[in-house]
Amino acid sequence: MIKPGGIYSPPLGLAAIAGALDSAGHSVRVADLNRIDEKSFVDEITAFGPEYVGIGFNTPLAEEAFRLSRLIKAVGKDIIVVAGGVHPSSMPGEVLKESSIDIVCIGEADFSITEIVAGKPLESIPGIAYRKNGAHRISPGKQFIQDLDRLAYPAWKHFDIKSYKTTRLLTRNNPTGWIETSRGCPYGCIYCNKTVFGRTFRVKSTSRVVDEIQYMLKSGFREIHIADDCFTADINRAKDICREILRRGVVFDWATVTGIRADRVDRELLLLMRRAGCYRVYFGIETGSEDILRIINKGETLEDIRRAVAMSKKAGLETFGFFMLALPGETEKTMQETIDFAKELKLDMAKIAITIPLPATEYYEQLKKQGRIKETKWSKYNLYFPARELFDHPTVDWDVVEAYNRKFYRTFYFDPRFILKRLIKGIRYGHILTDISSFLQIKWWE
Repeated sequence: MIKPGGIYSPPLGLAAIAGALDSAGHSVRVADLNRIDEKSFVDEITAFGPEYVGIGFNTPLAEEAFRLSRLIKAVGKDIIVVAGGVHPSSMPGEVLKESSIDIVCIGEADFSITEIVAGKPLESIPGIAYRKNGAHRISPGKQFIQDLDRLAYPAWKHFDIKSYKTTRLLTRNNPTGWIETSRGCPYGCIYCNKTVFGRTFRVKSTSRVVDEIQYMLKSGFREIHIADDCFTADINRAKDICREILRRGVVFDWATVTGIRADRVDRELLLLMRRAGCYRVYFGIETGSEDILRIINKGETLEDIRRAVAMSKKAGLETFGFFMLALPGETEKTMQETIDFAKELKLDMAKIAITIPLPATEYYEQLKKQGRIKETKWSKYNLYFPARELFDHPTVDWDVVEAYNRKFYRTFYFDPRFILKRLIKGIRYGHILTDISSFLQIKWWE
């Protein structure tokens, strides 16, 4: 199994699929292409001689994954190449057409991959796409996994965990690993792709979650990040997890790096999270405009966000806010409101990105219907490629968007109060040199 792309922790998706195959009795090897070069990867395939190779990838990595599928076939023409992840789930037909991939797992692949490798007839496996008689077929009947306790534990034994390093800007302790306590997000933000886990919120039991945390710590991780789309969707469940961590006396640092919703926290939960070892909460704030919040179907208000950030600070948690520009309905006024709101909140850290309309999202479909999508070379659909080359924004000029993107960082990070607070924390936690290095790498004048 391979997973192209740049990350700093062992990939949870690969570990989960490896765990499923291990539990089914198959011989498995994992090749994390963040860590090895192409020659080493070819050598791994040649030495192992697999019948199947799985590739997990997102949209920006689609073209690279297509190239790798051809490389795999060059090593062994009879190897069956299986793809999974958000892009294959969103565009299974295109993936089969444009690559040497033989089978696509649509959505959750934990059980379908074991059925494929066991040699079950493809037409009897729900929710996969494959070739047959020159045509592309999709087998019906896929359902989301309801009992997540049935999932195998991620197979961390396949990774040299101690060699992974996450930037100190995002972690306190290395190595840091990811845990999934739930799947699915019931909310309908129009920029979000739900093709893998859907909108049905499903959970692992409290005991399973804390068992898995202890398993990760025994495997060598020193910090844990929550990978859920919506960890606090069920506030009482999140509280129970914290209480069980405290009851068992499990001591570790953790953070909600993928973000939690401002309208799904309360004072008791945040205090419990802090007591249980959480030191930082991330919020998907997106915008400082009430109008834009309604347009993107966020389901929150600015007051929800103010309240959640204030409660988090009172609970002793660091706060990190994610923001977006070039959302639908955006204007120069709304972008300034976003900058003003970020500054008002006095967050510990903030990040802003120019919105990329990813395939299978409502935003992408709106723009496509309007004829505004200019480019479908998927490698360009990443946060570092100029969005102006991907689509025409209906209401704002790209020069203005890019100017406000730069203005956001200058306004937020050059605030004397922020600089003083960051210096104090950098000295306290021993990452002052990392902070200075990261600061100097940013071209603030652009």
